[in-house]
Amino acid sequence: MPVSKRSLSSQRFWDHMGYLDHQAIAAIEKMFTQRLIEHFRVDVRTLLFDATNFDTYVNSQTHCELAQRGHAKSKRKDLRIIGLSLLVSADFHIPLLSYLYPGNHNDPTMFANVIDDLVDRYKQLATQCQDITLIFDGGNSSRANMEEISESHYAFVTSLTLTHHQDLLQIPLSRFESFSEPRLSGTTAHRKKKVVWGQERTVVITRSDKLLAGQLAGIQAALGKKRKQLWQLWTKLHNSQKPHARGKGYTVQSLQKRLDAITSGQYISEILKTNIVASKNHLDFHFQTDSTAFQRLKRVRLGKRILCTDRHDWSTEQIILASRAQSCIEDAFKDMKNPHWVSFSPSFHWTDQKLRVHFFYCLIALTLSSLLVRKAHQAGNRLSIAALYEQLSDVTEILNFYPSDSKSGRPKAEYVLSQRSPLQNNLCQLFNVYAHSRATP
Repeated sequence: MPVSKRSLSSQRFWDHMGYLDHQAIAAIEKMFTQRLIEHFRVDVRTLLFDATNFDTYVNSQTHCELAQRGHAKSKRKDLRIIGLSLLVSADFHIPLLSYLYPGNHNDPTMFANVIDDLVDRYKQLATQCQDITLIFDGGNSSRANMEEISESHYAFVTSLTLTHHQDLLQIPLSRFESFSEPRLSGTTAHRKKKVVWGQERTVVITRSDKLLAGQLAGIQAALGKKRKQLWQLWTKLHNSQKPHARGKGYTVQSLQKRLDAITSGQYISEILKTNIVASKNHLDFHFQTDSTAFQRLKRVRLGKRILCTDRHDWSTEQIILASRAQSCIEDAFKDMKNPHWVSFSPSFHWTDQKLRVHFFYCLIALTLSSLLVRKAHQAGNRLSIAALYEQLSDVTEILNFYPSDSKSGRPKAEYVLSQRSPLQNNLCQLFNVYAHSRATP
């Protein structure tokens, strides 16, 4: 670049970050969205909204409102985290709205704070499409939030908490229908109307063989771990009651507390049962898997999801496939957590303002990368962001020097491109790489 090295120093980089405050970032993002609508014709008929959080290494003593301790997706309880919610297109998860929030805010609180921004963004997106469906996870929903969404112009598809709708779970599987759509192979569903959040909605109860198999595998793995812990506790309990054993030993109350801690967890507490046997001079316990409870769990809850929508005119297949499009935004978050390409980490910032800018240029990187992947797909090259960059990174420009035959003695220099596969050559032509190379293709 035709600039001095000093102008590219870390301090100059920080100085330029300082020009962007919260309002400036919001204005730039809005202009970006307008450009995506007008120039790239991003499909906005279906929009996906979800949230995640990112680890930071901000010191506990450092004042920072964004970085807080909360429920970290990475399970790193020792780190302060920042929450990020995104509105993206189902069309290659292109970001259209972002909202940064403190890591200790729960999903319903975050969603309530961003609804005004969602409504404002709808007015902008409606210039291209006035029939927009918003798809979001049920963890964001509350009665107040859903009332505000209902008053907006968005239609919606979301999910409901299974345990809050026992009447829907009790519907026998014999009333579920299957589908000819290949993408719904192994899925059955039952559809009906129900009053939810004070209004009549269309609800779809789905049961997926794939989801069921995954849940059963997880339960079996957890049961194996829990049984091992129970056997270890049983051995420890018996050793503590031997003559001359050291330590305080267990009481009925302390043993019950320990058993409850081991058998806690989703589904496990329902099917792994323990029983304390106490006599005057001896304490013991038994444990077993309640097969009746396990079978009831498989029949009633496992493998199921409950979807809720105000798209009464949509077919059951459309509702299910729209809900499954949520995986697109999960892919966007995975890309941002990929340590090699469009990555948030590492972040060497600790003030709210700098962290906002850092998130913003990471989102710009995600936007541009998603557009590249979209263009590659349109040309028949189905690649992820990581796979695309791995292919392009292997294309290098090489400078070869040859001895000169002239009297000047200066070596002859020639630029060449590295050997390329047919896919790499196709991508270089598609993205016009050769026009910016000093080498002959």
